Amino acid sequence: MKKVTLLMIFLLLGAVINAEEKINLMAELLPPFQYYNEDKKLTGISIEIIESIKTIVKSNDPVKIVPWSRGLKITKKKKNSALFSMLRTPDREKLFKWVGPLVNFSVVFFKKTGSPIVLKSVEDAKKVKKIGVTKNVANYEMLTAMGFTNLDVLQSGADEKNIKKLVKGRINLWPTTYFGGLYNSKKLGYEGMIEPIIDFPVFEGYLHLAFNLNTDDKIISRWQVAMDRLKINGTIDKIVSKYK
Repeated sequence: MKKVTLLMIFLLLGAVINAEEKINLMAELLPPFQYYNEDKKLTGISIEIIESIKTIVKSNDPVKIVPWSRGLKITKKKKNSALFSMLRTPDREKLFKWVGPLVNFSVVFFKKTGSPIVLKSVEDAKKVKKIGVTKNVANYEMLTAMGFTNLDVLQSGADEKNIKKLVKGRINLWPTTYFGGLYNSKKLGYEGMIEPIIDFPVFEGYLHLAFNLNTDDKIISRWQVAMDRLKINGTIDKIVSKYK
């Protein structure tokens, strides 16, 4: 009888521990980091990295796609909640526990392939005739705040419409994320027709997986160790290379 009782206690304790370690994984749609492909399957650079980490830590927790504002609110309030892909910034540093970096996040200018434009400074970019942006997109707000007056502004619609304008010569530069520009040019049939000016990034940072502050440090450590293992064995580089 005692053996049966002890066994039940251990089983119950194991169930409690497993329940506590369930992670509420959330992400917003952000191609090519996380998006649905033509087969309606969730994929992307960050998704592949997170799934690889999950394999190592033996997690079966699904990734839920949510609006960014909702995911941010939940991650700030609820233990064992985690949100990606999040830029790690000084303002956010003490709001979360971090695992990463998952991948570099840089905003660069794209030009038409073969264009002679060379940029070495912000002032060089300000001298270009037309830079294509879309109103209410972060890149438009960023360049406006930096004092750019040579912006050719789409008032609405998808920002990747600027790819066609760039190829047709209606604009000279298009600012977007490095991976996003490459991904969208492929998706829209303009692969190889535009190229990034990588020597002069407009913005550069790193995307992370952000956990709620009350998440156990043992969980953070386990996920970070798995992340580091993927870097060392080359898995991260292989995943990223698929999207270049």
